[in-house]
Amino acid sequence: MVPGTVQQLTILLILVLPGVFYQAVREHLRGAVAAEQEPQNRIVRAIAAGALLDAAYAVAAGPWLVRLLAGQGKGPVAGVLAHPREAGLAALLLVVLVPAGIAWAEARLDRRRRRARYEPTPTAWDALFRDRGSCFVRARLKNGLWVGGWLGSRSAVSAYPQPGDVYLQAQYRMGPDGRFLGRVPDTGGVYLRAADIDVLEVLLRPTAPAVPSTRAHGEEGAEHDTTSQAG
Repeated sequence: MVPGTVQQLTILLILVLPGVFYQAVREHLRGAVAAEQEPQNRIVRAIAAGALLDAAYAVAAGPWLVRLLAGQGKGPVAGVLAHPREAGLAALLLVVLVPAGIAWAEARLDRRRRRARYEPTPTAWDALFRDRGSCFVRARLKNGLWVGGWLGSRSAVSAYPQPGDVYLQAQYRMGPDGRFLGRVPDTGGVYLRAADIDVLEVLLRPTAPAVPSTRAHGEEGAEHDTTSQAG
């Protein structure tokens, strides 16, 4: 439900957003939790975290917050309208900085208790393509066919929690043993689903045979310079 009045927006800011920021930073630092992937679970956790933070704010600075919101009593948010800069700083501190700081401290303490450092990358698919530069990719499908192509700046790779898939901006002809045989003429790329792949390989220094000199405008020089044979 979208807030329709200033009062409703204020309630949303006070009750929900501190928990939302806490949960977002916590998940970024510690990784996704399976139990929190359902939308209703995420909402309940955000509300619970926000209520706990609000209770702490009320104990620590309740009178000041009431004066800031109500002002001289000429409306539920009269103080905000009278002192917008102070209200903005308070919202930044209480809604964003404090929840984010608590999540960061919690993640740091959790890492200290663990013998091994936790890697927040949720799946091997994400780890394979995370921060990956331009390279050749080849895949053996479950039906035994090989598909390969160039992963460049115009390619795209999905990330968790979306199903694994990859778009390679240029497709190459493949031999029955997985060799690169040359660039497909007038290729517009090829799309692969992780569910259809049996084996996927990333070639950091691809060794495809010499490819035709005719290239689409803007094709990466690294692809153009690849001249040796794939093993």
